[in-house]
Amino acid sequence: MKRPNILFLFTDQQRFDTIQALGSSFHASTPHMDELIKAGIVFENCFCTAPICSPSRSTLVTGLMPSEAGMPGNLYAPSAPLSPAIRGTGHQLRAGGYQTVYHGKWHLGGDIHSHGFEIAEESSHDESTRLLASRFWRDRDWMEHDRPFFHMVSFLNPHDLYFYDPDKASYRKRPWKNLARPPEDYPPASKSKRVDWPEQRWGAMTEFYEQLIERVDGEIGELLNDFLCSGFYNDSWIIFAADHGDMCGEQNIPFKGSFMYEGVVNVPLIIIPPQTRFLGEDRANSFTHNLKPGKRDQLCSLIDIPPTILDIAGLEKPEHWPGKSLLPLVKDASAPAPHETVFAEWTQPEIRMARSQDWKYVWYEDGAEELFHLAQDPHETRNLAGNPACAETKSNLKSQIDFSKLAG
Repeated sequence: MKRPNILFLFTDQQRFDTIQALGSSFHASTPHMDELIKAGIVFENCFCTAPICSPSRSTLVTGLMPSEAGMPGNLYAPSAPLSPAIRGTGHQLRAGGYQTVYHGKWHLGGDIHSHGFEIAEESSHDESTRLLASRFWRDRDWMEHDRPFFHMVSFLNPHDLYFYDPDKASYRKRPWKNLARPPEDYPPASKSKRVDWPEQRWGAMTEFYEQLIERVDGEIGELLNDFLCSGFYNDSWIIFAADHGDMCGEQNIPFKGSFMYEGVVNVPLIIIPPQTRFLGEDRANSFTHNLKPGKRDQLCSLIDIPPTILDIAGLEKPEHWPGKSLLPLVKDASAPAPHETVFAEWTQPEIRMARSQDWKYVWYEDGAEELFHLAQDPHETRNLAGNPACAETKSNLKSQIDFSKLAG
């Protein structure tokens, strides 16, 4: 039986609310991401496993939580390169008969090929990443292609936010100016990241972030046009996600860091089934379906992407992988959520998050705690960790955290 190709696109440091079709809080124009949303299933409550690059990416490559993958922090800060002994996503797809390909930012150390990818080239230059990916598709007519392909394409931006000009005069308004809590209400780990910048400096950061979003959206548009014209739209699934988000001035915090606020942990996730209205290699229309575009609000995590990819490929996930396939939800909006609680990790200092549909609990190794009733307080302005009326909720979420995986 013919099996579909799988294209997995992901960006770096992109918040969920940066895409116009999702009611963006920003002014960036995102026509190409918008088109993906119009064609696919959007998971509005998807969360990363760590709000930092290497740990989160290790989940996508291994199917494991960062602490299980041996990648608790960024590469060499303090993590060693990801072990090739872990039989992750690339290994599983390759053993299952797929041609496995990786292009773009890696940030996990070592040789990408040792992680199950037959064709791989690391690049932190998004235009080069796009050209490498497009060349693979265009050259496929002249290469062996009796197997379907699994192709990860990893873009760097909008990660370049760190290079904004703080002295630039900008009157762009950030959406969250008045949503911060009192300074004394923040745990030490996040309080140390808060800054009291003039509003024009926040505006310069916001404007630059929007420019980077537009830039990577343009690269994605060019990439998808090449994918279409290479003939793969009607026999391929496309998955789009980000490794983590950015605070970008929310709660007076720039960038990512040692905290678990929604801006850094809530990430975009879109799953697009084969677009059979286009011509291509699959002349027999083997992948016709009646799936309709839409949104899902059930809780899920980036830990669920590797099992979903294997499910699309018709392969069984390893039993020790904690994630679950999202295909049931793609096919049926009323399907149950794969998890009642999702988790995220930070190391140095040790921080753990347990998030349910309506609540979030955050544990800090110095004894600080945060508890937010997100259904009533989506911007996390009221810490209820010390509220006796919420003690049972806090205890329940805390009990679900596996503290045996702390790096120390």
